[in-house]
Amino acid sequence: MSRMRITLVLLAVTLSTMGLNAQNERFRDFNIDRIVDDAMSKLKTLNYNFSDFNGDRIVIRNNNRLRNIPLNRRGKRITRRNNVWNRSWALDRYYPRRGTDNFVNVYVGLNNWLQDGDLPNSDELYSLSPINSWYAAVNFDNISKLLGPLYMDWGVGVSLQDFSFENTRVSVQREAVGDPAAIIFSEVADISGRKSKINVTYLTAHFVPTLTLGRGNGFRVGFGVYGGYRIGSHTKMKFDDINGDKQKDKIKDSFHINPFKYGFRAQVGWDFFDLFFNYDLTEFFDEDVNAPRLTPVTFGVIF
Repeated sequence: MSRMRITLVLLAVTLSTMGLNAQNERFRDFNIDRIVDDAMSKLKTLNYNFSDFNGDRIVIRNNNRLRNIPLNRRGKRITRRNNVWNRSWALDRYYPRRGTDNFVNVYVGLNNWLQDGDLPNSDELYSLSPINSWYAAVNFDNISKLLGPLYMDWGVGVSLQDFSFENTRVSVQREAVGDPAAIIFSEVADISGRKSKINVTYLTAHFVPTLTLGRGNGFRVGFGVYGGYRIGSHTKMKFDDINGDKQKDKIKDSFHINPFKYGFRAQVGWDFFDLFFNYDLTEFFDEDVNAPRLTPVTFGVIF
């Protein structure tokens, strides 16, 4: 049953309910059982029966055939297990046979950065703690059919990147005496550090040609590009001072962070599970700034 027909049926039920309410002159005569029975009888005359909510979708039976109304992205994917996407020509039931599918994706991952192609030495003040350097993003993504098993995964969104230092007493300063275009990493000696990080927010876009392999669960792999524009950045330190009192120091500034970024993205997925890997081709700080030459990388999961 098409969504239009479902809408018309539900509208007819609603109007019928309103009519019954208008016929009752006094509220004490209101009979909810009568209204429900009347509504269900109207649905049965059209051979449609609600079976109940089933997880993340509504299930309707019409002549013993399941129809699903997806309520979210996972619901859209599960829906295709019970309809045309399981036919022999369906390479991947999560990707459209033609046209474009769109949905909201959540990205969660971990950040690090490279210096001359390698991770910085642990004794460097700008060395990161990967387990505390989080990446989170919300994207409006699209999957467009191109040719055969080839699709284009593209979308826009907002991402937040935390770069949390391994040394929790590290302070980041935008300027130094005699050299205003510099970033200085220094260690504060008279505190007990709990957290020190740089946080950056970006507007992002990506274009990833993706190849689906096999049928059914549809193993897929993609390689493409992405870009971003910085819309906010700040540093944050949490520490105990010399008296043992908890303190928090937050500074909003550009910190000579490159306003633009772009790089390569790789994706691999199977069934409802997808991984992504971002490799920046731009350095984290502006090229004309006296600062470490750091290149961010990100690895994570797409929900």
